[in-house]
Amino acid sequence: VLKMMRSVAHNTAENRMTASAVAACMAPLLLRPLLAGECELEDDLDMSGDCSAQFLAAANAANNAQGIIRTLLEEYENVFD
Repeated sequence: VLKMMRSVAHNTAENRMTASAVAACMAPLLLRPLLAGECELEDDLDMSGDCSAQFLAAANAANNAQGIIRTLLEEYENVFD
């Protein structure tokens, strides 16, 4: 899957899909446990009251997931070859 995504990102001139754009599309699918909250987060979340902490934690997890996938795409040769 990452090899296919890397191929898409390498054809940015034709498809306008940069590594960041591909990562934004695919990170939720590839790293679903992180985004679904099934992984440990740094802070304990209070499920009652104000949901801003949960929203910020979810946004942070999404950004982290996108960063992980983007890095894997950009460093594909170093990681997998």
